[in-house]
Amino acid sequence: MPFFSEASRIYNPIEVNFMRSCFSQAAIMLEESDQDYSAADLASYIIMLYQSGLRDQSYICEIAARLAHQRFERRYAIELYTANNNGPKRTARAQPVEYDPLA
Repeated sequence: MPFFSEASRIYNPIEVNFMRSCFSQAAIMLEESDQDYSAADLASYIIMLYQSGLRDQSYICEIAARLAHQRFERRYAIELYTANNNGPKRTARAQPVEYDPLA
């Protein structure tokens, strides 16, 4: 779990254990419901929610799990779209265009 960074603030052991517990519980929630997620995203959402002042473990786990899953789904959908994209899409117009010889 990436709970440590040289650029971030230093957490005391109680805070680290609390965030690790949140991470474990959120990961279990996601695994039990067969939802995909990125561990780095889940950890960053837990840190963000903790820094915003939330201290309710179940609430942090629920919100972080939902956000991490949504981000994973969006990232996967974008990668799937761009991987299958062979260039600019040309779409047909809804209204037929009449030929104007004077234009």
